[in-house]
Amino acid sequence: MATKWKNWNGPRAILKMEKASRKAIKDILDDILTDAVQEVPLDEGTLQNSGMVRMHTTKPIGVVCFGGGIGTGLPKIPYARRWHENSANFQHGRKRFYLRDPFNRHVKNLKTKLKRFCKVEFMEILTCQE
Repeated sequence: MATKWKNWNGPRAILKMEKASRKAIKDILDDILTDAVQEVPLDEGTLQNSGMVRMHTTKPIGVVCFGGGIGTGLPKIPYARRWHENSANFQHGRKRFYLRDPFNRHVKNLKTKLKRFCKVEFMEILTCQE
């Protein structure tokens, strides 16, 4: 049975879609960070502890970063990029491409998570209409 729209509120629907998008992206980025922390080269833990997820304040845009620098509140770690791109004798299952590989594993789940979060947000709209 088709849903009957009694009072369509386009701006509210857009806000719900943006909210769902932000939640899905944040969720994926948190998953990427969790995996990346397990793969980042480890000596004293400085690089590992610098990992963070940063989200735009209003838009569904975010980033996972390691190595500090501008906008992170942490001092820049100059070797972060080098250890990501260059081979070395990393120990304990640690490796290069500690961001790229988790990203490639998790990005395919973005569509599924986006659908799930959108469904939750739009179900809220539908239940409010009844």
